[in-house]
Amino acid sequence: MIKMVKIEVSDLMGKITVGEVMSINPLMMEKDVSLFDALKISVQKGASAIIVTDNGVPAGIVTDRDIVTKVVYRALNPFDIKLEDIMTKPIITVKKDDPLEKAALLINKKKVRKLPVIEDGMIVGLLSENNIVKISPDLLLIAEKEEKNEGKEFQDEDIYYTGICEGCGKFSHELKYKNGMFLCPNCINDY
Repeated sequence: MIKMVKIEVSDLMGKITVGEVMSINPLMMEKDVSLFDALKISVQKGASAIIVTDNGVPAGIVTDRDIVTKVVYRALNPFDIKLEDIMTKPIITVKKDDPLEKAALLINKKKVRKLPVIEDGMIVGLLSENNIVKISPDLLLIAEKEEKNEGKEFQDEDIYYTGICEGCGKFSHELKYKNGMFLCPNCINDY
């Protein structure tokens, strides 16, 4: 005899981690690469986002949406555009061991479609809305509903960014937004 057990999708969200769902080996390129060259590689690899680096250090992200809204819509020439010209910075990130629910709430709150994934201070993956939808088509809708109805809302200090600290000028995967500045853990209490 088979026993049927009802499992709520919202119960599963807290048990699944970002690392179980993310895509591995995100595409990374230096900031001075032309958009045209970046697009050729991106299309060959089937990537919809590029982590932009400055001498190997993550500096921003360029997504397919950035290309459409910042280049195509304005009829700019991709040969004349460098990745740094259109990248979004600082990068909003999640940790590999974060619950998928946190990532879904963050995607809804920040209106982004892709989140680089951090482990041991390195970007190890990329989580997209599509990764989440593959688990459950309703997951993002449930996260949005929970955020609105149950107060599971992120404050800016709960979100980590990757980039350069505006206090000391050093790179960090753990920037937090405070008083209009992106600050690393060493500087956060000074402002």
